[in-house]
Amino acid sequence: MAVSTTTHQDTERAAAAGSGVGYQVLAFVEVLLLGVWLGAMGFFSFAVPQSGFAVLPSRELVGLLVTSTITKVEILGLVIGGLLIVIQLVSWRARSGAKSIRLILIGLMVVAVALSHFWITPEMVRLREAMGWVIEFPPGTLRSQFNHLHGYSVGSLMVAMVAGMVTLFLTVRSWLKR
Repeated sequence: MAVSTTTHQDTERAAAAGSGVGYQVLAFVEVLLLGVWLGAMGFFSFAVPQSGFAVLPSRELVGLLVTSTITKVEILGLVIGGLLIVIQLVSWRARSGAKSIRLILIGLMVVAVALSHFWITPEMVRLREAMGWVIEFPPGTLRSQFNHLHGYSVGSLMVAMVAGMVTLFLTVRSWLKR
């Protein structure tokens, strides 16, 4: 009569060793996606508006540039966020560590970008059109509403960036522990 002394840990290690290359590719893709998303948000935050004001002749053109660019960053975030959630779910059993925390942080990033894309940005565009592109001297209430939404826009981007940086740290840490 043979007695099996294989533990659950031994089984997990054997499974991980058998598909090590697959998990390394998955780790690379996960870190790459997070890096691209964070890079896009960082570039938008620190380069686009400032460059627009430096080289474009009117605030109207800067507004068009910023709106066009943020829309692309938001769509990129929605796509990458969805892919990252799928990666988290596919690799759920394979990794140890802060699985739930990473999934929650990615979810927070997706919610922040979705709020921006589906509510904040369209509402800011509507207000800008209602002001007749006279952003320098618009009617008080419209300008205050626009400024309020701008604060939400900056806040949602910052939430997504901080959550992304923490997620990237936890992701790299979890893969390095393997």
